[in-house]
Amino acid sequence: MTSDHLLVIDPCLDTQAHIAEHVQGRGFSVIAASDPATALTTIDMAAPDIVITDLFLPEATGLTLLRELKARHELCPVIVMAKDAPEPMIVQALRIGAADYLHKPVTEEELAHALQRARNLLPGDLADVPGLCRSEYRVTVDSDPAHIPGVLSWLIKTTALILPPIRRLHLRGALQELLFNAVEHGNLEIQYQEKQTALLEGRYEQLLADRLAQTRLRRRRVTMHLLHDKDANCLVYRIIDEGKGFKWRSLLMRSHEVCKSEDTNGRGILLARSFFPCLAYNEPGNEVTITVPLS
Repeated sequence: MTSDHLLVIDPCLDTQAHIAEHVQGRGFSVIAASDPATALTTIDMAAPDIVITDLFLPEATGLTLLRELKARHELCPVIVMAKDAPEPMIVQALRIGAADYLHKPVTEEELAHALQRARNLLPGDLADVPGLCRSEYRVTVDSDPAHIPGVLSWLIKTTALILPPIRRLHLRGALQELLFNAVEHGNLEIQYQEKQTALLEGRYEQLLADRLAQTRLRRRRVTMHLLHDKDANCLVYRIIDEGKGFKWRSLLMRSHEVCKSEDTNGRGILLARSFFPCLAYNEPGNEVTITVPLS
């Protein structure tokens, strides 16, 4: 059985341990987080298949965290749990998008049923579809950088579950860099030094708001072509922005030593290429492609 990754969010270490014990032998690997900040970092990096979270987190952040999880990772089923939660709170959690509710202390049988229902909501793995040789997606997204985490979650869940976990992390990091470049530097025409200065002065959010307020820039889109080719045994991701492009040749000719510098223009692209050496741009520089071998 393929192991699904389960993220347990609860400030109580005993609860974390009990849930891990309950799912032992059921095809889950368990990751735990004790607070919302750690949970958000973990879900972005580890891309769990299912999340189970307490509603009574510190500072009454249970519902807030649920909203954030669904905004960033809409396809990830989230099971909420609580001891003696008021009915309006449970109803609100389900309306926000929780897949299920469990009363604490959670019993092994109830947890098993909830996890099975959550598993039924997971996107299927294209590699397991008999006779399917090739599948393609074409996705168009807007130029608001705040939407990129959710788009990334969908990309990974929909197209990259076949990859080993560490390779998924590499792919997520590379796609994140390339999507931010397409949106910020391509569509919104924010230059590297302009961004660095705004970050240092604490006004980068205002810079983004100013660019998005311009109709010409706000209407621009990023298009992604996603291909799973079973015959060629690879995944191909192509990202196209509506900007003017950039001088990518000189950047890609640099030594990998520049990756050690924290303030070098293009460092993220070079890091992406270090994971996927086949990274390639079109002539203008507003289209980038990476190919991910599956063997």
